[in-house]
Amino acid sequence: MESKISQNTSSRPRKALQSHVAFFDLDNDGIIWPLDTYNGFRAIGFGLIYSFMSVLVIHAAFSWFTFGTLIPDPFFRIRVSHIHRGMHGSDSGSYTQTGDLDEHRFNYMFDLYSSPPNTHLSFEEGVRMVRGNRNLWDFFGWFAAIFEWGATYLLLGGEDGRVSKQDIHDILNVRFCLALYLFAGLTCM
Repeated sequence: MESKISQNTSSRPRKALQSHVAFFDLDNDGIIWPLDTYNGFRAIGFGLIYSFMSVLVIHAAFSWFTFGTLIPDPFFRIRVSHIHRGMHGSDSGSYTQTGDLDEHRFNYMFDLYSSPPNTHLSFEEGVRMVRGNRNLWDFFGWFAAIFEWGATYLLLGGEDGRVSKQDIHDILNVRFCLALYLFAGLTCM
């Protein structure tokens, strides 16, 4: 008998946000275990400490919201199909509330915070974007946005200290995650 989780995840196409986090679902069962997240961060080149801290932050913050039960999951697992429930405030708004990529909002945010010709984002411009998107009293959202921008910059920052618009778009729109699957020697979703 097939589990409810695998039935639930294979029957409909994924939203952009679901595909974005599915990189960490190494066995493609619709559930991201803390060890999956750790192994995913290690596979893309992050060190032991950053990978471990990522597990703590991500799973402590998103497990209960995404798992869909009244009682928090004791294993701190994340359900891919419900990842949109874990969206935090103080973000760029590049994803809609249902998990689709909002191309117009992405382009607007990039044009607003990057220097002309608006093709790259420096670390400082990214920090300015994070600060510009802060919601009042949303301490978790601030921390999450800083954590996300920091990870993106560490992963993609070029020798010139900037991240290209296309690379950021590809992370949000899954293409980069598919490339990481191939880079890490994994099979795609």
